Amino acid sequence: MDTKFSVLVVMATFNGGRFISEQLDSIARQTHLPAELIVSDDTSTDDTIEIVKGFAKTAPFPVKIIENETRLGYGGNFLSATKQATGAYLSFCDQDDIWLPNKLEVSLRTIEAFDADLYVHGATIVDATGAAAGRFTQGVRTRSVLGPLTLPPWGVFYGFSMVFRRDVFDLFDADDRGGHTFEWHGSLSHDLWIYFLASSLGRIVVDPQPLVLYRRHDKNETPDLKAHLLHKISKYLGVAAHKNLRRDAVAAHRSKILMDLAASDSPSRLRDQARAASSYWNAIAQFEADRIDIYTRDRPLSRLSRCLKLLRQGGYRAYRRGGLSWRLLVKDLMFGVLRMGRRVANN
Repeated sequence: MDTKFSVLVVMATFNGGRFISEQLDSIARQTHLPAELIVSDDTSTDDTIEIVKGFAKTAPFPVKIIENETRLGYGGNFLSATKQATGAYLSFCDQDDIWLPNKLEVSLRTIEAFDADLYVHGATIVDATGAAAGRFTQGVRTRSVLGPLTLPPWGVFYGFSMVFRRDVFDLFDADDRGGHTFEWHGSLSHDLWIYFLASSLGRIVVDPQPLVLYRRHDKNETPDLKAHLLHKISKYLGVAAHKNLRRDAVAAHRSKILMDLAASDSPSRLRDQARAASSYWNAIAQFEADRIDIYTRDRPLSRLSRCLKLLRQGGYRAYRRGGLSWRLLVKDLMFGVLRMGRRVANN
């Protein structure tokens, strides 16, 4: 196999014996086979490891099995395993989906065609029996090529839909990835980390084409796609600010590590983009600190005043101009100033 097009598949497992055989078989049926499959098990207590070991005996590619001594959580498990992967490209893989045969081939071909750093595709949602239950496009309508700093700063694409250049992952130590941006505790998840790296420094191709059967069932590690209407509106508009969810600190940390990259001996093009991204995240840090005031002040007029101040400062300008976008202005007015649906406001 030409190492230029070698792709390593990283699968994180935890008690996945129910569906993992179907997923493993679908990887073995790829029209472009991976150079290696790394399976990192997070202390499963079912037959997951036995199934993987059985598959490894006849797999048409090498299978490396890692058994964690202590549980790392799904994000930590993915990133810990990814550190041990080699090859030009990497692909995250969940334990309970089914890949269409051309997933890797289409992904690699698209990355090469557009000189991209990350390719993101859609999926067909299926239930526990494998019956189709809808489409999963992640908001993508048409295939597009997106440059650095043009996506929402706090957005995400699901890990199973990502294929990316190894160079992207190697830019920083994943152990220094900072805090989570949707949860109050823990480190950033694997898909949020790659999203940050690629959207800050690289080119991303987004494509609604379904290349995976995305299984939704009662044991999924990822959030349920069904939600109350107000909750869906809240999710669509973006993340809220909360005193216990310090995105201002996360953004400041990102600005620092990007500036460190800008001061390194990396290629000049990368240093220039890192410098621009550092400035972008520094502005986001200041805006997020101001947003926390909107959500923590008691008096409505005081909350409105803080929101209008942030508006005047340019905090709600477009992403590509270093702002938070009009969506977060609507979000902050609805859920910060007016306190609509306070149970969903922090999502």
